Parts: sequence; structure tokens; C-alpha cells
Amino acid sequence: MSVDSQLETPVALVLFRRADRTGRVFEQIRRARPRRLFLIADGPRSAQEEWECEAARAVVADVDWPCEVSRDFAAENLGLKRRLPSGLDRVFGEGDRAIVLEDDCLPDPTFFRFCDELLERYADEERVMHVAGSQLLRDPPRWSASYHFSRYAHIWGWATWGRAWRHFDVELRDWHESGREEREARLRSMFGDESERRYWRYVWDRSREIENWDAQWSYALLSRQGLAANPNRNLISNIGFGADATNALEDPFGIGGRPLQGIRFPLEPPATVEADAGADAIASGFFRRDEPPSAREPLGRRAWAAALRAGGRALEFVPERIRPPIRHRDRKPREPAD
Repeated sequence: MSVDSQLETPVALVLFRRADRTGRVFEQIRRARPRRLFLIADGPRSAQEEWECEAARAVVADVDWPCEVSRDFAAENLGLKRRLPSGLDRVFGEGDRAIVLEDDCLPDPTFFRFCDELLERYADEERVMHVAGSQLLRDPPRWSASYHFSRYAHIWGWATWGRAWRHFDVELRDWHESGREEREARLRSMFGDESERRYWRYVWDRSREIENWDAQWSYALLSRQGLAANPNRNLISNIGFGADATNALEDPFGIGGRPLQGIRFPLEPPATVEADAGADAIASGFFRRDEPPSAREPLGRRAWAAALRAGGRALEFVPERIRPPIRHRDRKPREPAD
């Protein structure tokens, strides 16, 4: 995008209390100059957080380019599970598409054009429900295209359409109001591996008690055989891991601060609008175990890793009591270079 150009797709920025990180993300939005900006903020959880929330909101107060700004600032704390969906409900109530960033998702400048072009290209393709900015596979296949399609939706910087968001239900009534046999039949139709079925059964069964929205959005895609368009180069770096994070207190798998790579234009689309079997086999491997889980580790390390990869703040997919500890001796030594 040129200096004088403006991004046509609306951008929604979800912020809370970390002014420094919010400022870094907002600076990238300023460079993209969207014509429409939605600022969605949660309220403080305590009196001690009031000044932090005010500081974060102050960072985005000065929108110094031609832009229609909507500020949706909660007076009280709703929690991420309620704040982000309620904010996006308003966004898609006023438009048919949007790019979504949380305050810890630092985008490469090419991220915005990437989303903008794919939102237009697949606007009428019902199967495509999500555009991601992250490339998180450790050993990705060698692609000739600029992006690939996947069953799995990454939410560290993403975009979607109102037509897809209408399938989102934070209460996940479609799952909870179904009988056990029907739920099991759905799981078998979605996943061939029992370990993966175990993981998603766990997070969907507990979706009403887990303070997050990622699992519900994944259900919207997986239950409808929806597709996410994932870039083949990483366009988002998560800068939110740390002691002041809401969920992502540590990054034991080293995926948070993955370097920004950018992407080249014009984009080269994949040959077909179908999930990339090779990439999804790698992604689904994060959910599988080679041996039955023990009583102390019902989901195991790979499911925790999958939670991180399936969504940005998905640490809360797996409650603390079943997260495996990280031990240096568990890590395999790196293979020597040829």
C-alpha cells in the first residue's frame, strides 16, 4: 500500500490494559490507514487496573488520518469470553467483513493487504470462513502458492465475513443441546483420531465454564467443514506472552515471538479451494498421542501445544490442573545440520 492509500476493509482492535503493546499494534494500524476503525475495550477487573485501562485507551485516542471511528468501551469488566464476541457482534452488525487484531498481535504491514484481498476474493465462497495472519507450523510443506487452506483457524490476527460470524455462538447451544450419541457422531465425522476427538470433546463440553471464545469459533468452522486461508509466511508476531498477560503467561513452545516474514504480491492462490492435507496432517498431529493418556495427564503435552496453535489465547482451553509441566529433559536434542 502506498503512503497515501487507505485500507478499505474495517479494522477492529480489541484492547484492555497494556498500553505499550497496544501502542505498537496501533502504530501498524495507523500505517494501514483504514477508513473504518472499531476500538473495543474491556473494563477493569479491579480498582488497581483502572489507570492501566485508561492508559491503553489513551494510546488509541488520536486517530490522525481520515477515518470513521467507533469506540465501544465497557465500563465494567466483561471478560474476554464476552467482550470480544459482543464487540464483533456490533462490527458485523454494521458491515459485512472486518480484520480483527488483539492488543498483543503485532502485524506485518503486508497483513492488511493480504486480508483485504482474500476477503474480496472469497467473499461469496461459503466454505471459506476465516483468513489467518499466522503461520505456526514448525515443519511446513513446501508450497508454491502464497497461502493454503486449512480446517484449523488461528486467531493471532485474522479476518472474516458477517456471513461466517453469524454461525458463532458463545454458548455453543448446537453442541450442548444435542444428545451424547449425536455429539459422538459429529466428532467421528470430523476427526479420524480418538486423541483429537478427546481434545475437542473436552473443550466443547467445558466451553461454558472456560473463559474463552476460541473453541466456539473453531466449532463454527469444523462443524460446517469450513476452511481457513492461512498464509505460507508468518504475518503476525504475538507480543503478549509474559507475567502481565491474561492467559498466555509463558511461551514454552517458542511460537509467540515468531519473526514477521511479510508476503509478496501479487498473491499466488492455491490450485483448489480445499484443505491442504499435508499441512493439516502436521497440525492435527499436535492433538494426537502415541499412547493412551494417564490419569494425571488426560490430554498431555501435545494437546496443550495444540491449544496454543489453535488459537491465540487458548491456554485456557486446558485448565491448569491438567497442563503438563515443562521439563528440559523432555526436549529432544536438535538434529545436527548437514
